Amino acid sequence: MTINRRLALALSGSLFLASCASNLQMGLDAGRAGNYQAMLTYCKAASEEPNPSPEVFECIGDAHLRLGHRKEAEQAYLTYLDLVPNDTRVRKKLIQLYMSDGRHQAAQPQVETLLQLDPGDPEGYYWMGEIHRLNGICKASVEAYKKALSIRPDYFAAKAGLEKVEKEVCGRETKPKPKPKKPRVIKEKTFRGGGAVIKEGQW
Repeated sequence: MTINRRLALALSGSLFLASCASNLQMGLDAGRAGNYQAMLTYCKAASEEPNPSPEVFECIGDAHLRLGHRKEAEQAYLTYLDLVPNDTRVRKKLIQLYMSDGRHQAAQPQVETLLQLDPGDPEGYYWMGEIHRLNGICKASVEAYKKALSIRPDYFAAKAGLEKVEKEVCGRETKPKPKPKKPRVIKEKTFRGGGAVIKEGQW
C-alpha cells in the first residue's frame, strides 16, 4: 500500500470519527439549549453510524422523554443498559420513568439490580419503600425507608414516605376489626297455645 493510500484511509477514518462525534456533540448541545427535536435528530444520526457510543442512546432517551415520547425513551434507555449493564445513573432514569408512570412492577427488578450494583444507594431503598407502600406491604416498606434514612438522614422524600406508610398502610393493618353485632332478639309477650292467642293481662 502506498503512502498516499494510507494517508487517504487515515484521513477518511478521522473524518468519519469526527462526524460521529459531532452528531452526538451537537445533539447534546441542542439539548442544553432546550431544542429537544434537534437533539433527537442529531443523536439518531449518530446512532446510525457503525459502533455508536452508548451515550448516543442515552441522548436519544433523554430527547424522547423531553418530547413526551415515553415508550421510545424507555426503549432507548434499555438499549443503553444492554450495552452498559453496570451503569446506575441511566438505570435511575429508567426507574424514575417507570415510577412516574405508575409501572411499579416494571420498576421493581430495576431497583433490585440498582441495589445489587450499589448497596449504599439511598435512592434505591427509597424506591423499594415506595413500591412496597403502593402494594400495601407495611413491614418491607418501613424497612426500606429506614434503610434509606440510615444512609442519608436528611432524605426528605424517605421521611415523608415513612410517615405515609405508617399512617396509611401499617395503621390499617393494626386497626382492630369491629366485633360483629349480635342479632337482636325481640321477646313476644303473648302466649301461643293450641287455641286462641292470649295476650298479656288475659292470663
